[in-house]
Amino acid sequence: MKIAILIRHGESDINVKGILSDSIDGNSLTERGIRQAEHARDQLTGLEIKNVYSSPINRARETAEIIASSFGKEVVIDDRLREIGLGKASGRRASDFRDELYTGHISGSIRKELEMEEWTSLQTRVVEALAAREGINVYTTHSDPIRAAISYFLELGEPESYGISIKNASMTFIDVEIGRILSIGSIIVSDEIKKYVSRRH
Repeated sequence: MKIAILIRHGESDINVKGILSDSIDGNSLTERGIRQAEHARDQLTGLEIKNVYSSPINRARETAEIIASSFGKEVVIDDRLREIGLGKASGRRASDFRDELYTGHISGSIRKELEMEEWTSLQTRVVEALAAREGINVYTTHSDPIRAAISYFLELGEPESYGISIKNASMTFIDVEIGRILSIGSIIVSDEIKKYVSRRH
């Protein structure tokens, strides 16, 4: 059994400022972000979490530490969970890349112009991280890596996944072994998901 619980980091100071960053240091959870991470942790109560893996980036690692402490686990850093390589967009405001009609993800030809990591590269490394481990594991990471994993299992390209929005400290459950997505960006772990995970365990 391979159940992956992908959790986006809690709100960070750069989220509040609207700044994009793939830097490991220089970003921390806000008070709200800490409470969001604690909420996610509490929602996982009762599940037999095997390990907690995290992106090396500080905001994800801090989130992972909050979750791991409740389960008596040490956080394991996995570089494959890091933020998408932002290229020339790193350190800039997200609003710099919003056109007059739509807001949201940086997509299309502008990705190449900014020398961002290719979508297929992001998908490959994230899915490899999920497929490598047995049991019920938590992976704290970032919005784009989670969206990439979801789109992989739904067989969607990056343009087709544009509408998937992953909120801070939300949880996405994936049964990696059979490629089934159980939830996308939820903030509550339902009884149905807990029963499903128990049956698979």
